[in-house]
Amino acid sequence: MADILHRVGIACVPEKVFAALSEKQGLAGWWTKDVDASPTVGAINEFRFGDRGFQHMKVVELFPGKRVKWLCVDGAKEWIGTEFTFDLRETDGLTVLLFAQRGWKEQGEFMHYCSTKWGTYLVGLKSFCETGKGSPFPNDVDIG
Repeated sequence: MADILHRVGIACVPEKVFAALSEKQGLAGWWTKDVDASPTVGAINEFRFGDRGFQHMKVVELFPGKRVKWLCVDGAKEWIGTEFTFDLRETDGLTVLLFAQRGWKEQGEFMHYCSTKWGTYLVGLKSFCETGKGSPFPNDVDIG
């Protein structure tokens, strides 16, 4: 099994980052504008990316200001069964976000692509939390 891991420092309080990771309006501000989401454990959040596909995430854990965890239940076959964690901690006036997508069955070019793409989205999350402007799909960075 392989994992994607990222760390981002965000200049705002953990509660604001948590809202951007768990609420429909927040998720639409940095990942994709086409989202149906509920900040409820057990909910299936739906993220759509035009002709690029969709992802359905089951909300597994919500600890306000601390952690969001999802399980991919439908979408790209390589993603199904992978777990996503967004762990938050406050350090020196920053919210440190530790992101993980765990449980890839194999490393390959698509995993490398997704790792880079997650990096761009997480920088968009940082911008969204700090300035109110992210770069969600379809206005995201095209990495080819």
